[in-house]
Amino acid sequence: MKHTKNILKSLLITVMALSLLAVSCKKDEGGSKPTDPTPSTTKIVGTTIETAIKNLSSVTVSEATINFSSVSLLETIDLTVTKGTSDLSLATFKTGMKTELEKIKVEGATVIVENAGGNAASGGKVPVTFVVTIEAKENYELDAGIKGYQQADKIVKLTFSFTPDNSWAA
Repeated sequence: MKHTKNILKSLLITVMALSLLAVSCKKDEGGSKPTDPTPSTTKIVGTTIETAIKNLSSVTVSEATINFSSVSLLETIDLTVTKGTSDLSLATFKTGMKTELEKIKVEGATVIVENAGGNAASGGKVPVTFVVTIEAKENYELDAGIKGYQQADKIVKLTFSFTPDNSWAA
């Protein structure tokens, strides 16, 4: 009986010690509550966008070749379309080039490609134009010094102008 009493006392002391420990761990020590750190933003600079465009390298659409490897980042990027052995179909080129431009990937940004319309017509050499809009994702921001940066919308708009070396075919 004496041993049982000692065991129960020891057990009671242990339970009380553990409960005090649990309460002290939960108790605020008087300091301020920790706050979530402000997420840092990563800047997207012009060279990042330029590199993403240059990564397209040499693109072939409907036997027409366009070289992106020497592009400089400007609001309007003029490129020459070098015709292959067959006629260069305007409709096929527009569809294929939109698909190729959609391959531009900029880390931390969404890239949207739109056909800008224009007056390109079969039998002529009027350029086909596309507008590429680059918008920063959450925790990213575009450097205001990038060519084509629009402060109000916080986006970069670039116009790609493709001029054929020969007339567009039907």
